[in-house]
Amino acid sequence: MKILSKEETAKITPLNKGRQTTVYANLLQLEPGEGLHIEKKDWRTKYRPSVLVNRAGKRLNRKFECKRMPDGSGWLVKRVE
Repeated sequence: MKILSKEETAKITPLNKGRQTTVYANLLQLEPGEGLHIEKKDWRTKYRPSVLVNRAGKRLNRKFECKRMPDGSGWLVKRVE
């Protein structure tokens, strides 16, 4: 076990019970104008990340943009509102 400082605790994204992924948990923490880079190696499902991002946007009443990275390394999710 290890005791964490306030700064270290703020950097960690805890997951709730159920089927919450790290991507969804990170979407919850995005402020307007911030972005999230999802690498291809981190995305293991058959569908695109935009499916999860759009679903989260509807549930949370927030707007996100999900686009492919120009170099093909993954996707960039940006919170608009």
